[in-house]
Amino acid sequence: MMENVVVLGGCGTVGSLMARILAKKSKVTVSDTRNETPLREVFKAEGIELDLGGHNIKLIREADSIAVAPSLLGNEKILKLIKGKKIITVEDILTSFKVEKPVVGITGTNGKTTTTNILKNILKVAGYKVPEHHLNIQGNTGFIPALQARLEGDIAVVEIGTFGRAGEIKRAAADSNVKIAIITNISRDHLPPADFPSYIECKREILDVAQHVILNADDPILAGFAKDFPREKITFYGIENLESHFEVFPEDRECPYCHKLIEYKKRFLGHLGDYHCICGYKRPKLDIAAANVKEDSFTLKLGSKEADIKPNTRGLFNVYNSLAAAAAATILGIDPKHIIKGIRSFQGIEGRYEMIREKPRIIIDYAHNPAGVKAILQLVKKDTRGKLIIINTISSESGMEGDKEIASILSNADLIIPASYQARKASNHIKSETMHIKSSKKKIKHGTLGASKRQVKEAIQKGLEYANKDDTLLIIGEGGYKYAKKVLKES
Repeated sequence: MMENVVVLGGCGTVGSLMARILAKKSKVTVSDTRNETPLREVFKAEGIELDLGGHNIKLIREADSIAVAPSLLGNEKILKLIKGKKIITVEDILTSFKVEKPVVGITGTNGKTTTTNILKNILKVAGYKVPEHHLNIQGNTGFIPALQARLEGDIAVVEIGTFGRAGEIKRAAADSNVKIAIITNISRDHLPPADFPSYIECKREILDVAQHVILNADDPILAGFAKDFPREKITFYGIENLESHFEVFPEDRECPYCHKLIEYKKRFLGHLGDYHCICGYKRPKLDIAAANVKEDSFTLKLGSKEADIKPNTRGLFNVYNSLAAAAAATILGIDPKHIIKGIRSFQGIEGRYEMIREKPRIIIDYAHNPAGVKAILQLVKKDTRGKLIIINTISSESGMEGDKEIASILSNADLIIPASYQARKASNHIKSETMHIKSSKKKIKHGTLGASKRQVKEAIQKGLEYANKDDTLLIIGEGGYKYAKKVLKES
């Protein structure tokens, strides 16, 4: 007879994953004070029952065990409610449910989410079931990767983020049983020089767990990680050559060996390119490559196999994301024809270069750090026939220095409308025309969410008043991602 388990807080991020894993062996009911959950259909499909709008005392008394989401373990009312019952914690689940499938872990400064989703699409094209957490979250930290790896599926692909704490990525990768690791890139962005080495080490931690490592060869810091691994355990990906002109936004990098400035033969984006150092260090040979890269196409090279790719998601950064996904799929033994089809058929993800209206063109992008802003500007500015108007809803997680750097980068646009308080404060670093809104005088700050719905609405109204049909209105940052479509739908 199956154990009867009630999951308190089961509509939350971690609680929902706990419930779905427990449901593989037990009869599970999610009990939550929320009146509704966007996961209702997911729960139903996996045989999980719901007790919403409060906690049914009778249900709790009759349960064999009570699983409690981490956020509720310190709640005195909850602890009193379940006194005397067997309690299941998230740590208990990680111990009891082993990961018995290949797991790919993806980390880096930018490109994690898109690379994750391209790889998932390739695997689905190849006929594999891939675990999905179905959570509307940006970035996967803490217990999320490890729990996702334990969901039903054939191959798991988990994004591993970090708050910059030592040991965080290593612990998440180990708990997820990561076998193949991808590091997309490492950008200094807003970090002061003294903090950058620690940030590099945070990202490097995934190498302590993985059995095979996939590195962006065009990033001189990442390529330097190879010295700690046998060559046969490393796959390098990168760009061979460009056939179109792309704005580079150049950044310098120091050699990871002698610490002299790297010299670039070719620059592709920021610090990414074909490089060498006077000490002899140079970009390694590419195992997976993109050649003849144009604005809307490239040639994918998978060993001796080549294919012309015209992706649905444009931009040089998406070429890199496709290469990383192709490299992981190759290591997993996926047939090249499925890799090619998976990249070609990928439709992009919500909030990443997402065009939501034409004439004028309105694009939403979640870019929230300097490297992300450079990447989206490289694409959008080239595509814009008229003026480029940018609504900046970003509140940099590193504080005012990050906001100032972003403001400086935005000087490439024709008009900037700061929608967040932080963007307004940093606007004196913008060299092009700036137009302020009244509501940006109010400070809104929750992590990287720096703008309210009201601020986003006022900024969009201002932008539309100024824009002509051939112009582009680019809305960047978490505030724009969260509110822009709602605002436009209501207008």
